[in-house]
Amino acid sequence: MKKRRCNRSCFSDEEEKVIGESIPIDLVIEILVRSPVKSVARFRCVSKLWDSLMDRPDFTESLYTISLSRPKLLFSCLKDGKTFFLSSSKPQGSSRLAAVKIHMSFPINRPLEIFRPVRGLVCGLNQHSTSKQGTVNVPLICNPSTGETLALPKLKTKRKRGVTSYLGYDPIGKQFKVLCMTHTHDRPYFYPHEVEVLTLGTDNPSWTKIQCNIRHERVVLDGNGHSAYDGICINGALYYLAYLLDEHTTGVVCFDFRSEKFKCIRFTHDMGRAYSTQSTLVNYKGILALLLPNRVNGMPSPGIQLWVLENAETHQWFSYIYLWPPPRPHRKKIVAKTKFGQKLHQNIKLRIQGMEAFKEHIAYTFLDHVEDLRQVSRIVGS
Repeated sequence: MKKRRCNRSCFSDEEEKVIGESIPIDLVIEILVRSPVKSVARFRCVSKLWDSLMDRPDFTESLYTISLSRPKLLFSCLKDGKTFFLSSSKPQGSSRLAAVKIHMSFPINRPLEIFRPVRGLVCGLNQHSTSKQGTVNVPLICNPSTGETLALPKLKTKRKRGVTSYLGYDPIGKQFKVLCMTHTHDRPYFYPHEVEVLTLGTDNPSWTKIQCNIRHERVVLDGNGHSAYDGICINGALYYLAYLLDEHTTGVVCFDFRSEKFKCIRFTHDMGRAYSTQSTLVNYKGILALLLPNRVNGMPSPGIQLWVLENAETHQWFSYIYLWPPPRPHRKKIVAKTKFGQKLHQNIKLRIQGMEAFKEHIAYTFLDHVEDLRQVSRIVGS
């Protein structure tokens, strides 16, 4: 076999010689990035050389890029005090069957507050009581694809408060960050009294307290299949629905993970009139959008409205209205578009195989889940 020159190798000559005796390094990389993530994770056990290969930024980024082209559906179910994650490839063509793969269980016992996955990782919360400390909230980072989970450092707040955690990624600094907001128990959704940020991947990660100058109350959602306090991370910014107390109106609160600053984005008058707790934020081709029921003169009307944010500084949105066709057997309803522009449909029965053990439990669905090989322990920096 004629050996090919590898232009992206960072191994020593001796290491390259060992691998090159059988398969060129660049060919090994091409094979691995096209293999299932869970299989690639097991390949770490082959040797120290392979383990170091899989931590190279160019390798993990290549694997992530390929995974972007084959996003999955991710389901979470609480059973016996633990959260199980299940994933399935999206049905292709006219297929109505999806087979799920059960991943390991994780010690997350607050499924309603699981934030949408970010680059393959999930942030959750383990809440338990102790005789000395009372209620303890432990934020966790886990990777459903590799089965890893890791508890984050203790929050600095000493008071007994509710906690909401959001995971984000700064694409410029290439860093994961966690935003935690604490609230009093009597008003758990009210304006956060304390806000802390944790930057992952540093030598000694620790929480840093920051200020939130926007008085707001998070909106509790229902009927959208996501967490109770749904949020979405797009291009390094977190967005979530909130009631803006000073303006007495509903809008969006934005947290930029790079600058670590908050700002609010107001709705237009028409958006405010049509807003309901069944609305949800979506990623529309890399831009924030709000999906809500269609209304005409304040009354429900067949179809949906998709409001896309045009300018966050001037609070400008533009809308699309999708009207349902006349009723007919097996008709399809467009209810959303993923960030890849794919249409999702309602009123099409999709059979899920492999969830029989969870049929008595509530399942929460996350779209466009992308698998990632990153080791949680090395991301956190512990």
